[in-house]
This record gives sequence, structure tokens and C-alpha cells, in this order.
Amino acid sequence: MSCFIGESMAQNISQYTMWNQNHYLVNPAAAGNQNYFDAALGFRRQWAGVKDAPRTFYATAHSVLNRPKTHERSALRISSLSSNGVYKKSKSLSKPMVKHALGGSVISSEFGAFETNEAMLTYALHLPLYKDISLSFGLSGGLNNFGFNQSKATVIQENDPTYNAYIAGENANQLNINAGTYLYSDKFFFGYSAQQLLQNELRLANIATNPDAGIVNFEIYHYVMGGYNFDLTNDLRLSPNLLFKQLGNNPASFDINATLTYKQFIYGGLTYRSEDAISLMGGIQINHLLRMGYAYDYTTSDLNERSNGSHEIFLGMTLF
Repeated sequence: MSCFIGESMAQNISQYTMWNQNHYLVNPAAAGNQNYFDAALGFRRQWAGVKDAPRTFYATAHSVLNRPKTHERSALRISSLSSNGVYKKSKSLSKPMVKHALGGSVISSEFGAFETNEAMLTYALHLPLYKDISLSFGLSGGLNNFGFNQSKATVIQENDPTYNAYIAGENANQLNINAGTYLYSDKFFFGYSAQQLLQNELRLANIATNPDAGIVNFEIYHYVMGGYNFDLTNDLRLSPNLLFKQLGNNPASFDINATLTYKQFIYGGLTYRSEDAISLMGGIQINHLLRMGYAYDYTTSDLNERSNGSHEIFLGMTLF
């Protein structure tokens, strides 16, 4: 049970390798960063081969409420060829304007005998700064549900007091608030977000011999994200990205990745996650409505003796 508690504290916020395909997952201010309705589904199986390792499913959607009449109809980048043979933005694209965006997300995770479910709604305000550069502010609010699934935990002795304490523990709904800011254009993005701003305390069990053992204290999770798009030729775009993460007073960790996109149609990339994994990822833009991707993490920590790596699937949709 002590091992499960360690996992619950470490995994109360899900981890993603393909966050660069869906900035809204880690920053509410990214809602409405494109002038089309963007929906996404994802599934992550972490540390395959380890029994009861974390599994996460998510669904997100966001859109600009006051979209300009010349809004983009899909995730395909609209551009034309410049004199030096690289992409330049088409004049047909709308000029920066004050935008209001709404978004929503549902995330469900399982880790061992513990389960979390989250439903959030987001509002984001986008302010034009200069030419195609905008600054947005986002706020998310919703509910988190935490529970203990007794069918996934077994004990050697019947009437084990710790096991019984968790069965009788909370299956509680708690209010959650996230916030962020996001500076972006067609060429770059930079953002900061903070999750679990209310820093709730959750008592999963009431253990008489150790009152603190069944309590999870949520700390603020800080994210700093950034990236730049280099148009190498008319066909190739190189996109390096960086994500810093820090939970409370714990040491910071980071993901650094780079993807190479060919003709806005297919991409591949590499990710390094500090002291954890090296990842391969790839994806394809099937048509103007649908895109999909897959990532495989090779575990570099001591868990690689038991883990077969982690798998993540991403499906993105442009509905209109």
C-alpha cells in the first residue's frame, strides 16, 4: 500500500509525450490558438509490462467564439512560396484580433488501485500584440474525482486494517483551477501555466496507526513551454520544443523534442525526458479533417529492467 501511495502522489497529473501536438493539454491559454474547432483524443499506457502501471485517456476540444470570416478550415498551414524558397504566410489569413475562446477537457487515469477523473471548462482571451503575434490568458475550472478500486488490490490476510481503511476512504469530488498565459504566432510559442492552484488535500484512508499515510497533498504543478518553427525549404519544417515541469519543491524535469514535417503531411521526431525516457514519435495528416500520431518511450531509468516502454496514441480532428 505504501508503494501505491507513492504512485498516487507522483501521478496525480498525467504525463504526455505528444504534448507538442496539443498545447491545450498543459496550458489552458492555448484554447483557441487556431481559428478552427480543434478536438483531440489520446491514450497513454505508461511502463508497459509493469502490472497496474498508469493508464490515461483524454478528450479535449476548443474553439474561438468570434472567428473571423476568413477563418482557417483545418490544421493544414496555409502558406505560399516566397522568393527564397521557404514558406510565407498567405495574405488571405485573418489579421490578429481580440478573440474569445472556450474549451473543455475530460481526463481519466488509473494507477494501481487508484483512479482519477477530471472534467474542466476553459475560457481564454487572446490579445493581438504585433502583426501576427498574440498573447492569451486562460483559466480552467472543474471537478476532480479520486477513488480507490478495491477489486484491483489484494491482501494476504483477510481483514487487513490498511486495506479496510482504503475501502472505507473517500471517493471525493474536489474543485480544481488551472491558469496560464501563452504568447504565440505562426513561427513560435512561449507559455507558462500552473495546475492545481487550490492545493487540495485528499484523505484516501483513515489509518489509526499512521494518520498521515492515507493523505495526499496536492501541490502546484508549474509548466514552462516554448518552441520555434524553422522553415528549411518549401517542403520541410523543423520544430524544436521544450517543456519544463516542476511540482512543489521537487527538482525540475524537462522534455526536449524536435519534429521534422514534410509537406504538412507527415512528421517524425525525437524526445528526451530528463532521467526518464527517450521517445520516438511520428504522425500523419490524413486529410483536412483528421490527423493522428504515435509515440514510443524507451525507459532510461531503473524501471527499464521491468518496463517494455510506454505507448501513446493521438487523434486530432478539425470539425469545421
